[in-house]
Amino acid sequence: MLDENNHLKASIEALIDSARYNQQTQEKFYALELYFLEANSYELLLRRILTDLKRQLKLTQVELFLLDPQQETQQLINEIYGKLNYSNLYYTDSISAIKAIYGGNIQLILSNTQSDIAKLGPGMSQSVALLPLRRGNHIIGSLHLGSRDQQRFHAGLGGDFLLHLGTIISVCIESSINQERYKHLSLVDMLTRAKNRRFFFQALATEIARSQRSKKPLACLFIDIDHFKVVNDTHGHLTGDRALRSVADTIAPLLRQSDVLARFGGEEFTVLLPNCDLSHAEEIAERIRDKIAHTSITNDNNLGFQLTVSIGVSYWRDGKQAFDDSEAIQNHLISQADKGVYCAKEDGRNCVRVVED
Repeated sequence: MLDENNHLKASIEALIDSARYNQQTQEKFYALELYFLEANSYELLLRRILTDLKRQLKLTQVELFLLDPQQETQQLINEIYGKLNYSNLYYTDSISAIKAIYGGNIQLILSNTQSDIAKLGPGMSQSVALLPLRRGNHIIGSLHLGSRDQQRFHAGLGGDFLLHLGTIISVCIESSINQERYKHLSLVDMLTRAKNRRFFFQALATEIARSQRSKKPLACLFIDIDHFKVVNDTHGHLTGDRALRSVADTIAPLLRQSDVLARFGGEEFTVLLPNCDLSHAEEIAERIRDKIAHTSITNDNNLGFQLTVSIGVSYWRDGKQAFDDSEAIQNHLISQADKGVYCAKEDGRNCVRVVED
């Protein structure tokens, strides 16, 4: 009788421990879901999935594959944030690449077999969870989790929590991409695909604050297309639009990822150059001027012509030039670059000028 009571007591305690563990697991996953749902940008969501999830679940590896058939998401995110450098983020343009990971049938895999572990990149994982990411009946990607614990993920383990987590992450990814599309519309010039004036002023305020903290220089270029009215009058507005796109496409490859190219208005562009001293800014401006002057643009009659630009350069470094506040620094950078453009026009156009205090 005593043995039966002890056995019953042990069974009850085991059930209580199991229930307590399941409750703690459920609470942990619920908190994790809220953490993802609260991410207010695609950039932040990726950081929480690819970096924070690994730490919070004590994982060895986290990998994310996203289906992006037309590379639309990549282009969208690159235009807003620049390239996001995650070695564990992969975009694929074909559902067949994701099917190959799962061996054809795309469903949750919990495994500690070497064949499934090998589906993750090199690492120390001894068990893996492969979570399909779905929206409705559509696969949008795959989330891969790896653990050093060989028994963390295995075929006999229930996967309800992980499946629900995959659903939440799928919703968050789709929602954040849609939010970024709206953001893109408000911050990007749709004709040239350069940033717009609104984005430029936001970036300028950010870079001024960064320069004040780091004591590193900040430079600004104003680029004005010479005789642009003549282009429109001679070749037509469609060719004029083509010319604006050509100028933006010519400038962009000459810049660093940290630089900001924006269409300021009409035929004027601006380039923000963080951590760039005056001599380097002049070199960049001269390369831009020369490249544009040697770029051929085709009109509607398939006849080519060239443009030239006038460029003004401004510069600021904390400690070198004293201003009362950030707004004064902003006004200085814009007004000096604008004066530089005016001087370049006065000096015959197709040149770079700096107006120093």
